[in-house]
Amino acid sequence: MGRSVTGFSYRYPDKVDRAAAQYRSKKPQAHVVFELEQGDSLDFSVPPRVARAFEKEEPILPVAYESARDALFAVDARLCFATLVEMLSRRDHAEQEARDKLRAIGFRTASIDEAVQRARGARFLDTDRFMRYFIEERKRRGWGRRKIELELARKGADPTTLLGYPEDFFPVDDELSRARSLLAKKRIPEARAFEKLVRFLMGKGFPYGVAADAVKERLAQSEV
Repeated sequence: MGRSVTGFSYRYPDKVDRAAAQYRSKKPQAHVVFELEQGDSLDFSVPPRVARAFEKEEPILPVAYESARDALFAVDARLCFATLVEMLSRRDHAEQEARDKLRAIGFRTASIDEAVQRARGARFLDTDRFMRYFIEERKRRGWGRRKIELELARKGADPTTLLGYPEDFFPVDDELSRARSLLAKKRIPEARAFEKLVRFLMGKGFPYGVAADAVKERLAQSEV
């Protein structure tokens, strides 16, 4: 005969928990405790949002342990998807970026897999769409290809999977034109101008060749 749950108790993060979580990648968790027959208990660490929802939807006691566990996991899955949709309503995310955020909140891996699959099927989550937008938006900010690629990699996205990458996204003439625009707003240093301006452009993500050509043009114009 299976185990029965005779009661539930809850512990939510306090100020100490929230302060300690500032130095961790995972957000503070709540605890749902299943109180079993004969005085045993099982502790489930879940996002506070999941614990609050489960507390309102507690199964009628006594209840089989497996039924109670499945009910808790169902709440976790439901709220994981809801959280993902809320994230995507604010802005597009790369799939790995979304997974990392959901994991940091504390959702189960199975819930994350299900939520991502549903969001992908509904086209709420589209890594290619996210990368295209990200590239164009960062180009408008003056970023060069290398800096954009590094930031995408940090978000778990690989732009080389995009059709036509990099030629269609970073034509050489376009890169040089954007480097020129940045330099046009930059004061020419009195000492080591070439070195400093090239370093400035490379810090923005432009390759050395593009940076050097743009700086040479800028310095030549200043001498006229």
